[in-house]
Parts: sequence; structure tokens; C-alpha cells
Amino acid sequence: MNYELLNEIINYIEKNLTNNIDIKKLAKKLGLNDFIMGRVFSIVTNISISEYIRKRRLSLAFEELKLTDNKIINIALKYGYDSHISFSRSFKKEFGITPSNLRKTKEENYKLFPRIKFGSEFQSKNIINYEIKKINGFTIYGKSVNAKTFDDLHYKIRKLYNELRENGTYERFLKSGYYALTCYNNDPLIYLVGSKLKDNNLDSYDVKKGEYAIFEVGSKNQKDIIKTIKFINEIYCGSTKLEIKEDPYIECYTKDNCYIYVPIEKKKQN
Repeated sequence: MNYELLNEIINYIEKNLTNNIDIKKLAKKLGLNDFIMGRVFSIVTNISISEYIRKRRLSLAFEELKLTDNKIINIALKYGYDSHISFSRSFKKEFGITPSNLRKTKEENYKLFPRIKFGSEFQSKNIINYEIKKINGFTIYGKSVNAKTFDDLHYKIRKLYNELRENGTYERFLKSGYYALTCYNNDPLIYLVGSKLKDNNLDSYDVKKGEYAIFEVGSKNQKDIIKTIKFINEIYCGSTKLEIKEDPYIECYTKDNCYIYVPIEKKKQN
């Protein structure tokens, strides 16, 4: 399978979601037969090119409705709809709520149909569900490890948890509210696990006040957490109007689940 060529199709579509996309011209540009191109795309993704374009446009419209005060009709026209009615009908069919009612709700839950990345383990991901919250700054006190490479960091993280369980520190973190954070842009890479319970004998990190996108992992397993973070970096970042700010990624643990908080901001317009 020529994933490079298929990703070229996606790149072209993504750059032109607010423009008219002529599938025949796209196929010609890539030296392909438009019927064969569409057929291969559908077989690999279980969705037609036109349906992919529709879903991606509605997905970006969803974010724009939540993130801006732009008029609904202007958003509709921007993403290829010729009337408020046709946009509202298509939007409700996709997300189960009308654009006007989405604007009225105070819930900060987002639904995003992601950009496809051929050759990725997340290629078949259908929808991204996440939440955006403003959180106040706080400090985490705990134990940290650092490393030059991701593989070494993950090895040291596993070793750290074993040590914390053996000496009872892990159980203390659990009782007082259990957090972990990773600084991926740091040199060396840093991982810290702990709680908000102040302890000057432990390492500490000050989490800044701001807006965070929150993703549910579905378990507390480190492999699932690493996979979720990889998904955020590989798929979510290329699918949204938001961009991830600098570190840290924060893991917030409950009894049987983990939520990853990622600092975000609106992408700067060119």
C-alpha cells in the first residue's frame, strides 16, 4: 500500500478544507485515475473521500463555534454550506446537536473527527472525545526521574513505580491525590509522580494556570497512558484548531482511570 501517496491526498484536502476541492483535479495532480483513487481510499478507510471532507469540515466548524464568536452563517459559508439550514441539518446529524444549541451549552466537551494518517496505528480512529477546562496553578510534590531518550525514560518510570510501591510512598500518593507529569521538551526528559500534599523533602514542580485539553485513557496502565500520549501528539495535534503549548503533560489518576491534561492555546493565524 502506497501510504505516502495516500497521505499526499490527505495533505491536499487538509490545506483546502475552506476552499472548493475538486476530486478529479486532485487525482490529476497526483497522476491518478479519480475512480481508482476514490475506490482505494474507501477500501482502506471505510469512508469515501467526499465523506471524509464533510466530516473534517464539520469537525473544524464545531471547534470554531466553541472557540469564537463568529456568526453561525459565516462559519457555515466558510466550510462549504450555502445556508444556515443546510449547515444546521448536517451538523445535527453528525454531532446530535444544532450549532445554535452548541453555542448555548456551558459544557466544554468537544467531539473531533480526526485527520487520517495512513500507516499509523491510529488510522482507524473515528472520533476524538475530549474536554477543555481552565485550571488554577498548583504544585506537585513527589519523586522524579530523567533521561535523554524516551525508551530510557519509560524504563526508569517503571523502575520508579516499583520502588515507590515497595517503600509505601505510592500508597501515600494515592490517598492524598495522585498526579504525574512529563516534560517532553526538557533536556533531559523529566517525569515526576506525586501529589499536592506539600513535602519539602520531595522534588516539586509548579503547574501553571491555564486552559488544558483533557483526554480519558480508560485505565491506569502505563502502556495505555503512553499510547494515549502518542495519539495526542501524532493525531490530535494535526486535527485541531488548537495547539499544544510547552510542557508539562499532566496525568491525573482516579481509582481506576487516568486523565491526561495537555496545555493548549489557539493556533496563530498566518
